[in-house]
Amino acid sequence: MDEGTGSKPVLRVVVERRKMGLSQAALARAAGINQTSMSKVERGLEPAFPYRGKRIAEALGWEGNPDDLFKVEESSYERY
Repeated sequence: MDEGTGSKPVLRVVVERRKMGLSQAALARAAGINQTSMSKVERGLEPAFPYRGKRIAEALGWEGNPDDLFKVEESSYERY
């Protein structure tokens, strides 16, 4: 978290999910994982692991490297 601004970085998966208008639960269902795990992955509390990350990428229609979805989106910050 950036202590000076009161904002926290957002992973690219969150940005892409929101662009598609999907809820966290809807993406979790589409990827075949539970919503609690999806929440932890999006918050960086749990790794996406290769197969789970690949399923999330496929559910989003992501054509790039699935690992890129789980990096901080530098231009996007979220207020807490």
